Amino acid sequence: MASPFVPKQAIAFDGALLKELQGDISDKIAMSLLKDLDLSDMPPSSVIHDNGCGYGAVTMAVMASDPPKDVQIHATDVNPIFMAELKTTLTKNPTWPVKTDTMDACALTFPDNTFDLSMTTFVLAGLPDAVGALSHIRRTLKPGGVGVAAVWREIPWHAALVRAHRQTRGTDEPLAPFLVMPNYKKAEVARDAEAAGWGLKNENEVEWTEKAEWVILGADLKRWVTIGWSFFAKPGGEEGWRQRDEDRWDEAVDAVVEELRQGPWHKVEEGVHKIRMVADVAIMRKRG
Repeated sequence: MASPFVPKQAIAFDGALLKELQGDISDKIAMSLLKDLDLSDMPPSSVIHDNGCGYGAVTMAVMASDPPKDVQIHATDVNPIFMAELKTTLTKNPTWPVKTDTMDACALTFPDNTFDLSMTTFVLAGLPDAVGALSHIRRTLKPGGVGVAAVWREIPWHAALVRAHRQTRGTDEPLAPFLVMPNYKKAEVARDAEAAGWGLKNENEVEWTEKAEWVILGADLKRWVTIGWSFFAKPGGEEGWRQRDEDRWDEAVDAVVEELRQGPWHKVEEGVHKIRMVADVAIMRKRG
């Protein structure tokens, strides 16, 4: 059987490239949220859940802050690429009190009342059962524990990739699977949190805050877009990549680069391209 066609310009993907694609924006927002929550106020031996941990932005932010004495961290995800990247980080930091598990955020197996803090950052939009995930966050928090759920309000680069897809593949062709992003934002989180039991007995259980940070795309914007197109624009179905994708690759990448350059949320500082992204964050406090 012949190997699937892959455009010569496509970059073979791995965990390190995924981290480069995401930049450090998740790290920045995690650090900002932890600063607001002030981990120094948490009791010794607190237990923290990095839920849908990805490459471990929350875990690393906790360890870079002032965590409580004898803190324990549980980092869970279902994506093997993410988990491999996190485990590489943990190998370099063998003293970190972190346990990793492959676990679905919609079906957590931790006992009730396990965590003092549960952080689910930029995960809910990609889940098949956000209500279930929010229910598990509530169930696994101790009374008085805090759950954090962050979703993007704006993703400027996504719109640029979608337009490049339409330009080079036509308006009738379905979007590549990773370009199909559900419209899951603050209103949807608020709705699903209520359905999961948050705020039913005490309307003050859920509060909202906004976080805005600049994602670093690097000095070579075209490289970042090429990584993004390789990952997000791969067509679904049995056919996958086609010759036309190779033939019009440069056209697609150049279109995205130009749109990002022209956007009001783009800037260049000391030769480094950055894009501003805004998140809405639910702070959910489980009342006793």
